[in-house]
Amino acid sequence: MSGTLSLTAVKRSFSGLTLAIGLGLLLLLLSLAQLLLNLDAIVPQKATLTGSLGVRLWGTPLAGQVAFFLAALILLHASFGCLVWLLACMTRIAFPVACSRNWHILGWFVASTLWILAANAAMYPGSIAGFNSEWVGKNIVGELSVFDLLTAALLIGICICAVRFAVALDPLRRALPRVLVYGAIVWLLFFTTDLLSKPHTTADAASSPPNIIIIGIDSLRGDVVGEGRGIGVTPNIDSFLRAAHRFSDAITPLARTFPSWVSILSGQYPQTTGARENLMPRAALRSFDTLPQLLREQGYRTIFATDEVRFSNIDRSYGFDLSITPTVGAADFLLGRANDLPLSNMVANTRIARFLFPATYGNRAVAQTYKTATFIDWLADDIKPDGPTMLAVHLTLPHWPYQWADSDRATFGHEPDNMYRYLGAVIEADRQFGRLMSLLHDKELLDHSVVVLLSDHGEGLGIPALDTMLLGATARALLGKTAINMRGHGNSVLSPHQFQTLLAVRRYESSQAEGSAMTHTAPVSFVDIAPTLLDAAGVAGQKPFDGISMLPLIDGDETLAARFENRPRFTETGIRTKLLAAGDFANEAGILGEAAAFFRMNPETARIELRTELLPLLMIDRERAAVTGRWLLAAIPTVEETKTQKYVLVRRSDGVSRRITQAPAAVNDPEIYALWQAFHDHYGSELLPPAE
Repeated sequence: MSGTLSLTAVKRSFSGLTLAIGLGLLLLLLSLAQLLLNLDAIVPQKATLTGSLGVRLWGTPLAGQVAFFLAALILLHASFGCLVWLLACMTRIAFPVACSRNWHILGWFVASTLWILAANAAMYPGSIAGFNSEWVGKNIVGELSVFDLLTAALLIGICICAVRFAVALDPLRRALPRVLVYGAIVWLLFFTTDLLSKPHTTADAASSPPNIIIIGIDSLRGDVVGEGRGIGVTPNIDSFLRAAHRFSDAITPLARTFPSWVSILSGQYPQTTGARENLMPRAALRSFDTLPQLLREQGYRTIFATDEVRFSNIDRSYGFDLSITPTVGAADFLLGRANDLPLSNMVANTRIARFLFPATYGNRAVAQTYKTATFIDWLADDIKPDGPTMLAVHLTLPHWPYQWADSDRATFGHEPDNMYRYLGAVIEADRQFGRLMSLLHDKELLDHSVVVLLSDHGEGLGIPALDTMLLGATARALLGKTAINMRGHGNSVLSPHQFQTLLAVRRYESSQAEGSAMTHTAPVSFVDIAPTLLDAAGVAGQKPFDGISMLPLIDGDETLAARFENRPRFTETGIRTKLLAAGDFANEAGILGEAAAFFRMNPETARIELRTELLPLLMIDRERAAVTGRWLLAAIPTVEETKTQKYVLVRRSDGVSRRITQAPAAVNDPEIYALWQAFHDHYGSELLPPAE
């Protein structure tokens, strides 16, 4: 009998829980239905997957990732139902009225759901589930918005119920002081342990190998940072540059993220490594040593971190002990926008999302919920210095489409023009860079370190006076029907801000810059970074590189400047679809749909990779250039036919240019002859005869 009564009591205690969980799952179903009704908003990702997957879903790692994602959604919404049930139980005890517990459950479910919808609309204006309800975040009573009033009402209601609940339970009221005291003791223990566990600089830090830190900011133009550029929009970057060695003539070998970073890490040109395009399969690259591999052999702990992996699939296989990134592969394209649900968005920037939704947390590609501080918090959790450290961090906010969770509220956020939106993204990226530098300071990684700040490539904004070397009649006379694509990056070697990059090196001792700032005009390339950093770590000269160490220039040996001055550097373009060539960046779905034809999902890894069998076709429509301090020699594919190329020689100082229709003579123009020969030695048969 007592057993029956106990079972009945248990059932009575948990009555209504099924209803509450069911309501939570109902919210999930309604959210998914609303997402499906707005499929146009995820067409870009859909288009990419349609052209890229090319294999069945089941039997691949993607199937497991999708299953985990759905399970996480169910768990989250079921937990929401449990929370509603707990609030209902508390309310029933606090206010013992005649109505049943189910009515309390329905009341709290409706109130909580309305708050979640309002919070999503106010916190994430770009969310599909926000119903474009901008009025929710606008002030209506002084500085208070509709969302603020709803939040205050909900919190007041919870507090009243909690107080009445505590008063109604006499044992709880007596135990409350002890709970508070024990809680304070536990907090003090954790706080003390955290203080004691922090690393401390030792007296022999200066004699140990320096920390090697590379910070990349995607698509950052060099002409928007630094002193003497009007109103300063990048105070944190400018502060870094004031005590750094800046290289004003630095270029990337290929103005796309993955090939550029491979050159940074390997000290080799794309022709050497085989990294000729974004998302190249690792197996398709040639064997080469990387900077993190070589430093790891010297006892360094090596870490790579980025908040965007749709363009670059760099991982631990490149020599890193730890990789801090969103989920790499098809899940990144499929699950990011699919997770744009009201309740999911409430936890998108919490540590809960890091485990439940790894394709969303800290992912710049999921622009509707991405907050720059979240990615820095992620780094703070995972970066634990232990001896000499090599850290490479890639921040991608300034990359098109220049959007994030708060972009509509940012400076220039409501401007439709890409140039203003780009500038707004640069301003926010500068704030994120400042937070990152503060984190490195707090973790004492700046003590005795060499820090490189760079942009993996620039960004063309379509400004004729700035973004092309050839204007109007000159371009038409030299190139005929061939147009110069002045937008984006990796689209034209005659658009200098696409391949010219920010590059600065700064030494720290005890978190303070060592020496004074200096601007170097010596022409350098990203292939020079790896040998420079190995030289700074005291392990140079062990491996051959395409690049040259810049450390003698940094140390003041200007006698080596001549070695750089006449050295040719090389750069080239990447995939150029019809819409990219036309500069139609507003057509995101079309651009991704065109690009998807060149990629597919690897069924073994669920990663999106380039179709390597199409690489020879991509090489035909590729611009290439050899660049010295004075000259740029470009080979441009002809529109009329594919057996010749148009060769254009441009003097970089003033834009004076001419066509070259035959190989220069060594006697008449030895400097141009040497450039021509180096150009052909580097690219070989990829360069076709000059067009007449």
